[in-house]
Amino acid sequence: MSDLTKSEKSKLRYDYLVIRDRLEPAIRFAYSSIIFSKIKKLEQYRNAKTVMFYLSYGSEVITDIMINEVFTDGKEVAVPIIKNPGDGVMNAIRISKLEDCYESVYGIRQPEFNQDDVVNKRDIDLVFVPGIVFDSRGYRIGYGKGYYDKWLVDTEISKRIGLAYEVQLTDKLPIGQYDLPVGKLLTEKRCIEFTTN
Repeated sequence: MSDLTKSEKSKLRYDYLVIRDRLEPAIRFAYSSIIFSKIKKLEQYRNAKTVMFYLSYGSEVITDIMINEVFTDGKEVAVPIIKNPGDGVMNAIRISKLEDCYESVYGIRQPEFNQDDVVNKRDIDLVFVPGIVFDSRGYRIGYGKGYYDKWLVDTEISKRIGLAYEVQLTDKLPIGQYDLPVGKLLTEKRCIEFTTN
């Protein structure tokens, strides 16, 4: 990735974090509830046996309310886990309750690592992907560590669904060779499907 692209991404990351952080907690909760109602209407979700959610951090779309209800739907839930910070490797790990997750790497919640609970990405039917800003092609900018883009390699684009508030959308982002788009993006206002392969 060129220095210019890195610089552009850093500025966008900062600008859109400021925008997202300005949303009042009550508004974020209301929007997150609307987004989850859209998730439940997806045929992909209804047919899914195993879904992967991120554990919301800061002002991200809140996933706790979603995860708790997904448990009652009888689906398996996987969440990201970083075993060794700095090695760029993320795994998906099965959880049975949110209370097993605690603040850990980078201040993000995750459960204890147990090899028996690691879920193969091929066995995950849907992956809900966070981001700071998304564009009209489904590309995203996250916190810049690259964990998701590395993990999402070899996953079908149709299984990748971004979650964001409408204020996190822009027309076009600078992208690097390892950036991967989502196939669908859900906001409180709409569900956007992308044609990028």
